Amino acid sequence: MITPYYKSKNKDFYLLHGDSMNLLNQFDHRFDMVFADPPYFLSNNGLSIQSGKIVSVNKGNWDKSGGFDAVNEFNRQWLSLVKDKLKDNGTIWISGTMHNIFSIAQILQELDFKILNAVTWQKTNPPPNFSCRFFTHSTEQIIWARKMPKVPHYYNYELMKELNGGKQMKDVWELPSIAPWEKKCGKHPTQKPLAVLTRAILASTKPNAWILDPFAGSSTTGIAANLLGRRYVGIDQEKQFLEISKKRRLEIEDLKIFDNYLQKIKGFKDNKELSNYLSNEPEPIKKMVLGYSKKKDLSKILSTNKFYFHAIEQDNYVRDFPIGITEAEILYLYEGGRGKSKRFTGHFGKIKDIKLKHKLKIKGKEKSKTEYYYEVELHENFQFNSKIVKKIKISLFDSKDKYNKELFKRHLPALFSKALI
Repeated sequence: MITPYYKSKNKDFYLLHGDSMNLLNQFDHRFDMVFADPPYFLSNNGLSIQSGKIVSVNKGNWDKSGGFDAVNEFNRQWLSLVKDKLKDNGTIWISGTMHNIFSIAQILQELDFKILNAVTWQKTNPPPNFSCRFFTHSTEQIIWARKMPKVPHYYNYELMKELNGGKQMKDVWELPSIAPWEKKCGKHPTQKPLAVLTRAILASTKPNAWILDPFAGSSTTGIAANLLGRRYVGIDQEKQFLEISKKRRLEIEDLKIFDNYLQKIKGFKDNKELSNYLSNEPEPIKKMVLGYSKKKDLSKILSTNKFYFHAIEQDNYVRDFPIGITEAEILYLYEGGRGKSKRFTGHFGKIKDIKLKHKLKIKGKEKSKTEYYYEVELHENFQFNSKIVKKIKISLFDSKDKYNKELFKRHLPALFSKALI
């Protein structure tokens, strides 16, 4: 059991002290999104200019390169661990420069991630070139990738288009570097601006999503997540940076500061646009999934905490089936159909995790005609409630569930958004 270095009162912000390589193996939680700002391995005794002064580029032992092979192996290790912590429909954002981003892109493809974009963050106020012997470095790259090549991810296309004046958002983001007000609680040498994290989080998550940062630093990811109504776990080895993170989180408990920060974040047409959007952002609909069971198979199903749905492969990726299954929170069993009335068996379970699995990795399904399955894992074995042993009415499906309603009419698994218990 890991003891958090710090957790917020409402449990939406957790800090863990230690090495991600060790800690990620010690807890079982799946995240909707990861933002990682890994070491760039730039500490080579060089010089740079910061706030008009000549400074060393050295940031600490954690940023020193051990050579090309060592950098590749480091990226392979942490990306492998992080992939296991992502939900199957989750995505990862990774920031970097030419010093490490090519290695990361290579390893992502090795590990079967699907790269969606290589975003170029163009800084509106980059530091000047100290040597005057090459072009001024004014950009960083941010790779956006999804965990599974065949599982669709979430992208808030309409919002990104709205923020870009009604045109499709491009993969070049012109946003400022970190502002002085973002460093009031202390300074981190590679701190990212809230503007960059805000855009990434809004683009790829829904409210209440869980976000992981394995190299937390001063937790800009976590502060952005909480300002936007998302939840956060950050890991870092350095206590001094965890202390800055803690101070930043405590700071925004003051509602005046909270609102003030929302107004200051760049990337919006005015200082009210972000607050207005968040006040109207729809909460995710809690979805329940129906799983069909024959009477003869019921006892076998009830002896485990696993249930399998067929997955449909189409257009070179696996579509949600039932539609939206990866968002389901509760599984109900039903029987009947094909000439018989459909009824709930009274058995249900709260969903712990949903994974896409190939048939060869599922005992007993190796010879199935279905190539992929969605494995639904419950927190515990199915529970029983006699009050929900009843005929299923089509009224369970609201107007937003038209597709699932049609599936259900054809005796196929479906999702609905009305809780029974």
